[in-house]
Amino acid sequence: MTPYLLVGGGAAVGAIARYDMTKLIKRYALGRFPVATLIINLLAALILGILASHFGTGVDSYLLLGTGFCGGLSTFSTMSYETLILLQEKYNVLALLYLVLSLVAGLICVALGLIIGRTF
Repeated sequence: MTPYLLVGGGAAVGAIARYDMTKLIKRYALGRFPVATLIINLLAALILGILASHFGTGVDSYLLLGTGFCGGLSTFSTMSYETLILLQEKYNVLALLYLVLSLVAGLICVALGLIIGRTF
């Protein structure tokens, strides 16, 4: 039961953090580009890389912070939905840019997180 509590507790905090960060970022965002989700997902990827490198993936700390918090913070489904909306509204270039940035920058953030985690 403990792993479920760790993952669930971390996910709850991550989801609340995502909600608050989204509101904050959207206050300053301009245009149709879904910058809030992009920033939050990239931050989650960076944090996950640090955690995986620092703690490994089989410990309670990783369940709480990696699987739980980062899983609750990041959101693939919202990225998918926002991309679909951009495509439906004929913002095809923005949709493609969003997908490429999300995937490529996400991989870079995880790799950077792994390096940071090994360094400190």
